[in-house]
Amino acid sequence: MTIKSKMLLIILLGIGILFAANLYSSLQTNSAHGQYSSDESLTAHSSAWFSNMDTQFVSNLLAYDPMDGSERNANFWDPELDPFEESDGENPLFTAILEKDAETAEGLFEQVFSDAIMEEQITFAIAYDKRGLQLYCESSLYLVGVDPCAESAQPDYFLKFGSFASSLENGSVRRVTQISDLSGEQPVSINDTLAFPLMSTGDDLIAMVVVGRNVIDSLEQFSENFEIETAIAIGEKALTVHDYYGEERSPELNTLIRAGLSHATETGTYSYSFIAEKEGTRVSSIPFSKEIRASDLRILIFDDQGELLATLKEAETTAVMIFAAVSLVILGLVFLMTTSSFNRILDAIHLLEKMGEGDLSVEMPTNAGLLSSKNDEVSRLQSTIDEYRHHRQEAEVQRRDRAKRRDERDQIMFEKMASLAEQLEGQARDMLKEEISAMRDTVSSGSDEEKERASIEVMSKAFSRMSDEVGTLIDARTHELVAAKDEINSSIRYAAKLQNALLPKTMPGDFDINVEWQPRDLVGGDIYFIKDYPDRVYIAVVDCTGHGVPGAFLSIIARSHLDKAIDAKNYQSAGNYLTAVNELLKETLSRSDQKNTSEEGFDGGVCIYYRKEQKLEFAGAKSSIFNVNGTGATEVSGDRKSVGSTRMAADFSFTTHEISSPVGAFVMLTDGITDVMSPEEKPIAFGRRRVIKILRESLEKTPSTIVKNIMRSVNLYRGDAPFRDDLTLLAFSLIEDDSELSTVSVVGEDS
Repeated sequence: MTIKSKMLLIILLGIGILFAANLYSSLQTNSAHGQYSSDESLTAHSSAWFSNMDTQFVSNLLAYDPMDGSERNANFWDPELDPFEESDGENPLFTAILEKDAETAEGLFEQVFSDAIMEEQITFAIAYDKRGLQLYCESSLYLVGVDPCAESAQPDYFLKFGSFASSLENGSVRRVTQISDLSGEQPVSINDTLAFPLMSTGDDLIAMVVVGRNVIDSLEQFSENFEIETAIAIGEKALTVHDYYGEERSPELNTLIRAGLSHATETGTYSYSFIAEKEGTRVSSIPFSKEIRASDLRILIFDDQGELLATLKEAETTAVMIFAAVSLVILGLVFLMTTSSFNRILDAIHLLEKMGEGDLSVEMPTNAGLLSSKNDEVSRLQSTIDEYRHHRQEAEVQRRDRAKRRDERDQIMFEKMASLAEQLEGQARDMLKEEISAMRDTVSSGSDEEKERASIEVMSKAFSRMSDEVGTLIDARTHELVAAKDEINSSIRYAAKLQNALLPKTMPGDFDINVEWQPRDLVGGDIYFIKDYPDRVYIAVVDCTGHGVPGAFLSIIARSHLDKAIDAKNYQSAGNYLTAVNELLKETLSRSDQKNTSEEGFDGGVCIYYRKEQKLEFAGAKSSIFNVNGTGATEVSGDRKSVGSTRMAADFSFTTHEISSPVGAFVMLTDGITDVMSPEEKPIAFGRRRVIKILRESLEKTPSTIVKNIMRSVNLYRGDAPFRDDLTLLAFSLIEDDSELSTVSVVGEDS
C-alpha cells in the first residue's frame, strides 16, 4: 500500500472517529441536559406542591391549633374560658366531655367547625374521647372519595389508636391520613390533617380532635397550573383524579403509570425523573409530603415532551447529514491535493537518487500540480533540494581548496616538528622522528578524517581530563543521595511515632479489648478509634485508601472526622454516625481538590454501645463484624459502599444493625488479614472463611485468645511471604461483673 493510500485511509478513519466522537459528545450533552432538566423539573414541581400544601395547611387547618392557631379558635380549647358565651366561666365543651354528655358536646363541636366545613375551608372534623369513642364527626357535602363520617370509613390511625393518642401528649401533630372504605366501593381518601389533644385544667387528656382537608382539589389545581397529568402512588398501586370522579383512565395514562411504578421497583428510588421515549412523556416522582415516606405515598407527574423530542431528533439528523456532506467534500479535496503533491515528491526522489550517484547536473522540474503554489511544502522541498544540489557543487569546490590548504599546513607542521627534533637529543629525538614518520604516513593515505588524527588525539586528551572531572562529580552526588535517603528514612520513622500517638492509649473499664495493628510499611492507612462517654462507647476500625505515607495522611483525616462526627448529647445511631463521617470526608476531599475524580476514602466499621440500654449498634462500609459466643460465630455485613466514595447517591445513608443483647466477643478487622497470601507460586488469599472457621473452633472466647489464634494462623499461612497491606484486628467483649471494673477512662482524648 502506498503512502498516499495510507494517508487517505487514515483521513477516512479519522473522519469516522471524529463523527463517532461528535455523536458520542452530542449524546452525552443531551443526556446531561436531560438530567439537568429532570433535576430542575423535580425541584420546581416539589417546591410548588409543598408550597401549596403548606399554604393550605396554615390558612385552613393550623388555624384550629390550640397553641399556634387563631385567637378566636384557640379559645375553644381553653378549659377555663367559655368562648361560646364569651364569659370567664368554665368551658361547657370540656364540662360536657368530662360528664360524658355526648349530645351537648356534639352541639358545641358543631358550633366550632360547621361554618368552616360549609365554606370548604376544611373537609372534615372528628372528635374522640380518650377511650377512642367518637364524640363528633362532620364532613363536607362536596368531598370526593370516602366520607370520613360514614360507617364503612376507617382512618389509618384508628388501627393503632393507642399509639396515635400517645403521639399527641406533647401537642398537635400534622400527618397525612388515609381513610379506607371497608365496603370497597370508594377509593382511598387522602387528607392533610391536624390532630391535637384537649387537656383538662389538671393537664389530663380528655379528648382528641382531628381536622382534615382532602388533597384532591389541590392535586387538580396543581395539574392545571403545570398542564400535566398526575397520579398518587400508594405503595405498588396508583390513583388518579379520574378514579375519584368515576371516570375511565386512558390507555396512555395507564401505560405511563405502570412505567413510573416499575422504575421505582427496579431502581429502589422514589424521587426520580426520566423520559418515556415511546410515549414522548417525562415521568417524574416527587414525595407527597414531608410527613410520610415517599415509598409509601408519592405523586407521579406525566409531562408531555413529544414536541421537544421530535425537535432534538430532527436536529440530530440534520447534523449527521451536514457532517457526511462536508466529509465527502474534504475527502475529495484531500485526494486531489495528495495526488498532485506525491507526483512532485517522486520527482524530488529521482533527483536525490541521481545526486547520490554523484551526478550533480540534473535539475528539478519546474511544473506545479493542481491546487499547488510556490509556497506550499512540496514546492519548498523541491526548492530546498535544488539549493542543496548547488551547495553540493560549491562544497566540492571548497573540499578541493581545503585539501590543498591542509597539505600546505601539514607540510609546514612537519618542517617545524623536524626542526624541533633536530634540537633534541637521544631517545626523545628518535621517538619524535618516529611520530613524525607515522603522521606522514597517515596524512599521505586514507580519508580526510584519518588525515585529521593529530587533532583528534588532542581532543582525546581533553576528553580524558573531562572524564576525570565527571568522575569526581559523580562521587560527590552519590554522597548527597545517601545523605538524602537517610534524612527521608528518619522523617518516616518520626511520622510513624506521630501516627502511633493518634491511637487510643486507654480502654473503657467495662470492656475487654485486644488489638493487633501492623502497618505494611513504617506508616500505613489502617487506624482504630475508641471514644468513651458515660452513657456510650464508640469503637471504629477503618482501612483508608492506599498505604505508606499517603495512606497515613488519609488516616489522620479519617481519625479527625470520626471524632468530629460524634453527637454526644443526643442519641446517635451507628448508621447516622457513619453517614456523618462520610459527609465530612467528602466535603474535605472536594474542598482540597475541586477536580478530584479519584476514590479517596476508607472501608471499615463502627460500633456504638449504649450502657443503659445494653444495646450494641453496628454500621459498616464494605466491612463486617463477627460475633463469637457459645453457639458458634456469626457475621453481620455492612453496606457495599465506601466512605467518601463519589459513586454513591447524595442522600445515601448507612444502615444500622442493632444487637440488643451483646453476648460473647466481637471481632472487627481490615482486609489486611483476609488478603494475606500463601507463599506458593500461585498464591491464594487467607480469606474470610478461614477467619470464621478459626472463630468457631476457638476453645476460649476471650478477645486476647481470639486475636492470638487469628494472628498465629495468619503467620503460619503466609510463611515467608510478606504482608501485602496494612492490617488491623480488634476484638472486644463486655465485662459483666461490675466488681471487675477498675476506672472508666475517657478514650481518644489527648493526654
